[in-house]
Amino acid sequence: MLYADLTSDGKLLFEFEIYRNERFDFDYEFKHTVDQEEFPHIRTRFGLGHDEPILSVIQQINDSGRGHELERALTLNEIKNELWTWVSY
Repeated sequence: MLYADLTSDGKLLFEFEIYRNERFDFDYEFKHTVDQEEFPHIRTRFGLGHDEPILSVIQQINDSGRGHELERALTLNEIKNELWTWVSY
């Protein structure tokens, strides 16, 4: 599951974790940090209100079933972001 929150400096932070289980032999965590300058791009890309708080926009994207599209855009850096990853074997 992908979690979203705002950092203390107003950036959008997405976090995802996979824990060691029968499918995976490792723990994996990644974080995408998105600057505020990208917020209008996210709203436009998904056709959502330009005045709504960004976390509300993210919730609407997920509620509409387009969360995977958002995740893919972050992974492909179509929505500019800083990526941090961690893997433990």
